[in-house]
Amino acid sequence: MNKYIVAVIFTCLSVSLNAQWNCRSRLGGFLKPIGDSNLMWAGEITGSQGYISNSHIANGMAFLGLDYTTNSSTFYFEGGVKYWRQKDLDTDIIFDNSRFGFREVFYKYRSTNSNLTMGLHSAQLGDEYLLNERVLGVSYRYNNDKWNFNLTAGSVSNDFARNGTFCSTCYLYDIIQDRTLTHISSSIGKTNMAAFTLSLNPQKETSDDEFSSMGDEFSSLDEETTSSSLSLKDIGWAFYTEFGNEVENSLVTTGLYADVELAKDFNLKPEILYQIASDNQGLIYVLKLDKSVMWSNMHRTNFELAYYDFSEFSEDAMVLNRYSNILAGEVLRLDAVEMPIFLLSLKHNIPKAKTHFKLQYASSKQQSSMQEFDFQCGKIFFKHLQANAILGYVNSKLIENDDHAVLGRIELRLNF
Repeated sequence: MNKYIVAVIFTCLSVSLNAQWNCRSRLGGFLKPIGDSNLMWAGEITGSQGYISNSHIANGMAFLGLDYTTNSSTFYFEGGVKYWRQKDLDTDIIFDNSRFGFREVFYKYRSTNSNLTMGLHSAQLGDEYLLNERVLGVSYRYNNDKWNFNLTAGSVSNDFARNGTFCSTCYLYDIIQDRTLTHISSSIGKTNMAAFTLSLNPQKETSDDEFSSMGDEFSSLDEETTSSSLSLKDIGWAFYTEFGNEVENSLVTTGLYADVELAKDFNLKPEILYQIASDNQGLIYVLKLDKSVMWSNMHRTNFELAYYDFSEFSEDAMVLNRYSNILAGEVLRLDAVEMPIFLLSLKHNIPKAKTHFKLQYASSKQQSSMQEFDFQCGKIFFKHLQANAILGYVNSKLIENDDHAVLGRIELRLNF
């Protein structure tokens, strides 16, 4: 029974990652036992072809996942190989590379109201903004009927970071020069973080697993709650710090966040954080509005609107945290350093047809007003094959030889 519970957990994790525009994965949903043992395995092969800014782009990735679960303990490994190729159609110059790497390697212990994860794993906190990253370290979560506590500490390397050299496809879209990017060390122990959130959840049910509240991308809801009045679903306090030899400005960021249910099931998620660092002090503002609609034909539409901004208290101050939960846009992957950032997305799922459509707009007033429009459609065939098509338009004065670029890319993902 535990084997199937773990499979469901990793399915939910994969759906969560698929909600982002980077490092999509469905591998966890295909874990199956080896004989009668507790060892489970799954594989994934991905290939893509595309075009951007007069260049042909292609990549391929192959992953293997292994899971060993006994009672309350889980050992998980996921690693593989990747290859990418970019050909300039004007000069016929080819850039390509291949590498081996790990996506996750961790041990997890679960109890009734908590779990502890150690190793290389995907870490998130309880708020909307501060953290979504692969960390080599430890994460602890505790929750009951009212309280939720999240703690994460560890080191992040460019080898396995969410927007790093192994898992991400950002290397295919290197079309903007002279852009300010957050620095992540190529060595373990030089860019590190520690953080926690503590929140009160007056309406949240008890959950004994960190991913149990997530749903399948193509599942239908059994019931849809409706609300005609204001209600507080979550209010919390966040604390975050970064340190290490390659962290020029050690910082502390702390503040409050909330999740408020408005009329007609709109959720408002405000957050305000105070960044304390030498010559880099200011306030980070986050405002997110979302709504999910279940139609009579069991289709589901998700709407999200978000705004991120920074108010500086000292001259030339800027946002310093490296591992935010933004990375907006298939090409740009706008991050905290590029605030103010405006996001708008609309996603429609057709469960019976295993099909989804997504529109997203991302804009930054920094870096010469970068903007990106993305359209994605995807369909699952025969349970094991997923096809995704992505169209994008990027506009920025920093794009060489032109102010815009057009993206077209088709991706096939086979799970077994």
